[in-house]
Amino acid sequence: MVPSELIELGQQALAAASTSVARGAPLVQCQLLASEFYEALKDELRETSPTDVAKRDTLLAAFIQCFRIATESISPDRMLDELRNAIAILQSDRPVSPPTAHRPMLRVIEGGLSR
Repeated sequence: MVPSELIELGQQALAAASTSVARGAPLVQCQLLASEFYEALKDELRETSPTDVAKRDTLLAAFIQCFRIATESISPDRMLDELRNAIAILQSDRPVSPPTAHRPMLRVIEGGLSR
């Protein structure tokens, strides 16, 4: 289903980022180490046929995990967790449903002091 080369690339990125985090490297440097995996994942998602729903869902779920890594305020440990989760999704034999984003719902509160 998912190319083994993509999983291997993710594992290499995780190993390199883990080593850098352990050495106290700046977060941006650790994020850059994961970026090659992120780009390869994005390319694989682009090349996957829309009719291969199971593969697309798996790649999309892993892609969303990787997208979170790029967050400026993420901690190094959380970044590594997101990277591990992305790899685990790709290795899983179970069907995956990509997470959906929920937009916040704004409501008017009646009463109050506005007039």
